[in-house]
Amino acid sequence: MNLFSKKMNQVSLLLILVGWFGLPSGVSTQVAVAQSDSDTGDAAIASGVVPEWKTYRHDNRRSGVTASSLNFPLTSKWVHRSPLPPQMAWTGPAKWDAYSGNSGLQSMRNFDPCFYITADGESLFFGSSADDAIHSLDLTNGKEKWVHFTGAAVRLPPTIANGNVYFGSDDGFAYCCNKATGDLVWRVRAAEQNRRITSNRKLMSLWPVRTGVLVDGQQAIFAGSLVPWEKSYLWSVDALTGGVEKGSEQGFRRELGNVTLQGALLASSKKLFVPQGRAAPLAFDRGDGTPRGKIGEAGGVFCVLSEDDMLFAGPPHQKERDDQIRVADLDSNASVASFTGTNRILVAGDLAWLATDGKLKCLDRSLNVQAQNRMRKIQNDVKNKTITADQAKPLLQAAQKQLQDAWLWEVESNVPFDMVKAGNAVIVGLNGSVRAYSAVDGKLLWQEELAGTAHGLAITAGMLIVSTDLGHIHAFATTQ
Repeated sequence: MNLFSKKMNQVSLLLILVGWFGLPSGVSTQVAVAQSDSDTGDAAIASGVVPEWKTYRHDNRRSGVTASSLNFPLTSKWVHRSPLPPQMAWTGPAKWDAYSGNSGLQSMRNFDPCFYITADGESLFFGSSADDAIHSLDLTNGKEKWVHFTGAAVRLPPTIANGNVYFGSDDGFAYCCNKATGDLVWRVRAAEQNRRITSNRKLMSLWPVRTGVLVDGQQAIFAGSLVPWEKSYLWSVDALTGGVEKGSEQGFRRELGNVTLQGALLASSKKLFVPQGRAAPLAFDRGDGTPRGKIGEAGGVFCVLSEDDMLFAGPPHQKERDDQIRVADLDSNASVASFTGTNRILVAGDLAWLATDGKLKCLDRSLNVQAQNRMRKIQNDVKNKTITADQAKPLLQAAQKQLQDAWLWEVESNVPFDMVKAGNAVIVGLNGSVRAYSAVDGKLLWQEELAGTAHGLAITAGMLIVSTDLGHIHAFATTQ
């Protein structure tokens, strides 16, 4: 271990990845509450591509990865400008921690810095924390189709399924609305009580739905939660009716204590995962909501679930001076690795992309695991005296080289605020710009300056959609 730790510190990454790896309901209207500028006319919807980005970060694993590709260069097609910027649920961390002497503390609940979007190839949808509504826009020109108001802020984008859109609101309800018209199909209040508190000079429920609504098959899943000293509620309802049938695999209502369920839900084939912000994510049984314990050691609300059932989450806690993402094994619920100096990661198959130390890097996870397995075996052989230290030295050097070779490429890049992968391109959202790099070799494919910070990226119908902290939604498409 000591023989390669110095080298690994030079790339500022950890290291040993052991085992990696209110208002009346139903209010829907055609009012225009935002401005849409179109510099180059309507955008053509690309043919031959998968058009959908139907939930937050593309899928229920929140991978941010789609097989759909973009044809670079891109040009701006339209910009939707909200009259007001997002009003985040949590204003951010304290300036400093006097007890520990730490400054520059991290935000653990920054799940709503922009108006994240979902899209189905024809329409784009987003929730607004500024005007407490869900909006539907025409994907070709950014013009508003309809608005559905709720009783408080909507902080995550709707999930598109069954011809409907599903979303939660700070008014304490989960909603299902018709995708084409915005008309209410059903709504369910998370808590039995209807207690209200003030936030951002508005009234909101003591049990806001800040997890979004995860839809999978017949299940629509959401949670109402705010603070750990009040009860929280985890629901699974029939996606078409909003009902809960006792004994049904598609229905349950769990009352929970000492938790704070906030941030987008994730799902594997057997379990649900709920971020908590300042505490580690929680696991629940998909069928009946039975609690399955905490996952790893990381807090934060950025979570990605890989196809091999590793949970990437961060930051670990507010007192960390540096960004960090930790990796947990879902079989054991144990933390097995961490990446320092980064706050975003993409994982697709054996490859991972992350930005750290001012560089965007690509890692071959399979080679990395092979090298670590070789190093562990060599160390065990030395410990068991089946080989000598002198015999182990060249073997460890070879394994160390393989560990280095697992890093396939790196390019200069600031730490991004969001990352997605479209086909063979990795797109990063930065402060004042958005860039696309080749996922294969890191070559810069395209870049564009824009006002504000690009917190939200989505790919739909051959278009790149960028959401900023100013409340702007930019649509980029191939130059015609």
